[in-house]
Amino acid sequence: MEPWATTARRAPMSKQSTFQIQQAAYAWLDSLEASDGEITPEAQADLDAIIGAADNKATALFFARQRCKSMQAEAKELADIAKVQKARWCAHEQRIMGLLKALLEAKEATGEPGKVKAAWGSASLRRVKSLTVLDEAAIPATWWTMKTTSSLDKARLKSALAGGESIPGAIVTDLVSATIRSK
Repeated sequence: MEPWATTARRAPMSKQSTFQIQQAAYAWLDSLEASDGEITPEAQADLDAIIGAADNKATALFFARQRCKSMQAEAKELADIAKVQKARWCAHEQRIMGLLKALLEAKEATGEPGKVKAAWGSASLRRVKSLTVLDEAAIPATWWTMKTTSSLDKARLKSALAGGESIPGAIVTDLVSATIRSK
């Protein structure tokens, strides 16, 4: 009995992990090479079982991706609702802060300390110094900082290497990838 056949028959393909199905496929391909490319009816049945199991895994992946997309759409919708609620809350907070500021300033004008304590917390006035730039062009150069950043131009580097140029520290490699498109 072939080694791939024992792997394939150990458990129904649908119960095997993706790794086990992959290993069964590799073992099947190895046995095909060993038999000089001859596919017996039993080998064809094993291949059909491997393909069926892979198809089942792909179907499960498809439905998982669809659920993920649905959850992402729900999350986006909830994020949009949260943005609207946050904007409303911020506007309400600004109105309350303006009211508190006016009340505290009025309290200070009467000679009382500009502080309020309540069940919701406390509020007080504080004086801070803030910078306001009126004209950036009028500010002397000594007050400016210069920032520089550098990054690889990967597109240009790749095209130079593909054109035959030898660049230390970089090579162009061939990769194989699978693409999955969902409906």
